[in-house]
Amino acid sequence: MSENQGNGATPPEGAEPNRPKPERAELPPIVAPSAPPTLSELRPAPPVAPPGTEARQSTPPTQEDNTMPPRKRRGGRIAASVVGGVVVLAAAVYVGSVFLTQDRLPAHLTVDGVDVSGQSVQQAKASLDKELGARAQQPVKLAAGEQSVSLKPADAGLGVDVDSTLQRLTGRSWDPSVVAARIFGTQDAQVDRTRDDAALTAQVKKAASGLDTDPVEGTIAIAQGKADYTAPTDGVTVDQAATADALSQQWLHADGTVRAVTKESAPKVSAADWKSFLDGTVTPLLDGPITVADSADKAALSANAVGSAATISTDSGKPELKLDGDKLVTMAVSVNPKLGTDGNDATVKLVGKGASAHVQVVPAKTGRGLKGSDVAAAVQKAAQSTDRVAAVKLTTTQPKVSTAQAKAWKMVKVAEFATPYPYEPTRTKNLVAGSGRVNGTVVQPGEEFNLANVFGPITAANGYFSSGVVENGVSSEALGGGLSQIATMSYNAGFLSGMDILQHQPHSRWFDRYPAGRESTYWEGQINVRWKNNTSAPVVVQMYLEDNHVKMAVWGVKTWTVKTTTSEHYNVTNPATVHSNTAQCVPENSGIKGFTVSVTRDRKSAKTTLPHEVFTWTYQAWPHVICDKK
Repeated sequence: MSENQGNGATPPEGAEPNRPKPERAELPPIVAPSAPPTLSELRPAPPVAPPGTEARQSTPPTQEDNTMPPRKRRGGRIAASVVGGVVVLAAAVYVGSVFLTQDRLPAHLTVDGVDVSGQSVQQAKASLDKELGARAQQPVKLAAGEQSVSLKPADAGLGVDVDSTLQRLTGRSWDPSVVAARIFGTQDAQVDRTRDDAALTAQVKKAASGLDTDPVEGTIAIAQGKADYTAPTDGVTVDQAATADALSQQWLHADGTVRAVTKESAPKVSAADWKSFLDGTVTPLLDGPITVADSADKAALSANAVGSAATISTDSGKPELKLDGDKLVTMAVSVNPKLGTDGNDATVKLVGKGASAHVQVVPAKTGRGLKGSDVAAAVQKAAQSTDRVAAVKLTTTQPKVSTAQAKAWKMVKVAEFATPYPYEPTRTKNLVAGSGRVNGTVVQPGEEFNLANVFGPITAANGYFSSGVVENGVSSEALGGGLSQIATMSYNAGFLSGMDILQHQPHSRWFDRYPAGRESTYWEGQINVRWKNNTSAPVVVQMYLEDNHVKMAVWGVKTWTVKTTTSEHYNVTNPATVHSNTAQCVPENSGIKGFTVSVTRDRKSAKTTLPHEVFTWTYQAWPHVICDKK
């Protein structure tokens, strides 16, 4: 029988029927763990039919179509087997690729600039920890303007999470594009970053304290008739929230510096206002002399003189020029005395000597001259004029205290006191010199008595002599010895008349010619006697030597009733032995004991009662002095 016999023919007797071999069944889909792609998904798509063949291809095959030559049917089966084997092999390769790439990084990969191409997870972790993790410990400068502060990102709670980064870049994936990228692709990735908001906020706040700068106000300094202008500058304030964000975003790749986010704070007075004031007010004021003139007399004031009376204020929010009118008047009168004659308030003075001295009224005197406020206004106006003449008028100046007021004071002695002085001719000379300077001192209401100013420098040229003093508890000699007795008299002048005591200090050891606790020493430049006149009229201090006593009286308007008490001596101490090698050392063996004493004072006037006062002082015992002279 021929090979092309039809399927319906009957085979010869005894022969095996010539049947087609059964086709190989289609392979079921390969199922990989975690649902890998099916075989049908991996099988190529069927070819698209050429145009015009759609009807023929859609017609079901006929019986004759199923009758095919046996050779051709076997070839189809072989082709199907080959394709199935290829598909199975591809699936196996793909599944192997999935598992091969699950713990290995892509073939070409950088993480924030660190090359980890093809490395295993363990290798990449070591590389990234070394390169990126270490950067958190490297200081970064946070800068604002010209200022900068160094800080470590790690201290600010900033860092990198290498583990989470590698977990994101590796792990099993069935996505063909991911698998292909890991085997053949190139990738630039970023490391996962960490941020501790509390630590970051704290570090930025600390840094901001060193970066914030206050605005600098402008100034105009006038000296030697010229103006020196310094322009204002803005301040800088760090925006801490925005700066924290900038730092967290930039620290890993910062070239050593991260710029803080800042806001400018303006000075109170702008540069424009300063420039306008300089050009419109100050420069004209100093642009040459200004002449102060009335109808008959005048005085030219130089730019230097006018500038010395000028001050600049910004209290109103803008610069303003203020002129010291009284200073301008003084300078104008010094140039031309006809522009003013002095007047004076009524006052009092001490006349006569010793116990016979008494207080006399000094009458008030009117003056004629310039009013300071008028001169200041005229000079400012003249600075803006072409002729630069400040036109003023002389006015009569009335005294603040009239003669009638002074006579109404009816001055009396409000306090008296006396202390004996030992016979020592040189010391007595100092008492005469000191009391003579104090005698007749007038202290106006609200002003203070200052013994240092009254004495002047303690020098031989001022009439003082070298005599005995007590220094550090030891008797010696010095220029002005004995003036402490004048200090004691001056202190009691204020104490007994009810004045406010400002400064005094008792001796280190007690001399029985003075009331214990109610006396004072004097040491030039260190210990002084000061008190304030708290009455409504002047007081006059009278002091003189008579009958081996230094005597004192205070003249004034009777204001205070003063009561004082002195305690018994308590906390008594025994003398010590002191060695001295000074050339002026005087040996002593008095054995006088030391003690503490308290003095009280109460003051009352017709209108008020002042607080009770207690003055306590401790005196050292008089030492047994041994002079170790060389």
